[in-house]
Amino acid sequence: MRFRLSYAGPRDIGLMVEHRLNMWRDIHPELGEEIEESRRVTRHWVRRNMANGRLIGLIARAPDGRVAGSGCIWMREEQPRPDNPGLERPYLMSMYTEEEFRRKGVAKLIARGAIKWCRDNGHGGIALHASKVGRPLYESLGFEPSSEMRLKLHPKRAR
Repeated sequence: MRFRLSYAGPRDIGLMVEHRLNMWRDIHPELGEEIEESRRVTRHWVRRNMANGRLIGLIARAPDGRVAGSGCIWMREEQPRPDNPGLERPYLMSMYTEEEFRRKGVAKLIARGAIKWCRDNGHGGIALHASKVGRPLYESLGFEPSSEMRLKLHPKRAR
């Protein structure tokens, strides 16, 4: 099956939000309530960043026009670094494929489209955080693990 890749526009904000939330549901089903509670802020963030050009949505469609999957390139502000002369670094995020289209090349098409967009727009790299399921796909495209470390904090809630 051949899929067609296009860029998301303002009419696609709802789709981009739903796919991002579905991505989180797949990765962390135990966070059901928290994921749904994040809908409003996610919608606001997606709308604002698409409007200012810092979020580029990619949508894959089946030959009959049905949405097969989507992903986003987020132009993250970054501190000055010797390996990045600009102050932005593309970040691939919110990758989601509808269940009936999984294992048919949708995510690879979206990731390749993101890589092409980054190359065409003069960026020397792209970063992402991969789920265990997604890691083989990204490695097949040349992504390499990095050495980022994290500490999870449980902040006090405001009263």
